[in-house]
Amino acid sequence: MNLYFISNKMSRNIFFSLTLIAILTFSATSLRAQDQEQKTPEEMAAEEADRLEEILTLKPHQTFFIDSILQHDMRGMYDELQQLQMSGTREYVAFKQVRDKWIAQIDSAYKKVLTHDQWMQYCRSTGKLSKEELKALKAKEKAEKKAAKAAAKAKKEEEQ
Repeated sequence: MNLYFISNKMSRNIFFSLTLIAILTFSATSLRAQDQEQKTPEEMAAEEADRLEEILTLKPHQTFFIDSILQHDMRGMYDELQQLQMSGTREYVAFKQVRDKWIAQIDSAYKKVLTHDQWMQYCRSTGKLSKEELKALKAKEKAEKKAAKAAAKAKKEEEQ
């Protein structure tokens, strides 16, 4: 059950990332021509900040920094991808390089704002953990769960 939940959550996060990339690579004019409403990079940044606030249990100042990072970097990535598209570039590699550059910049900024545990959770949610890191994180979570259970049991015994 727990493995299914983690796998399902990772699939949703990977899907979100792929969707974000797809949205950013399409031009706004072609989407408007199809009468589809496209979210702005700022709206997508706000949604991602809200999602991260929930899954990482961010403190208010962390949420502020994460939102600021995303507002700036997602707009920059969007603008750079638009410039590539307007220049007539159709090569996937060029778009991927721009995306990867901005994702690396976002990750670097996140690492300065997040605690080690939050960073590990973020990496798990994006599928960026190595097998060893994932194993260590799971062991730590298991130990924390066991300690919380023991504390609850001790408190219950104390009350009796």
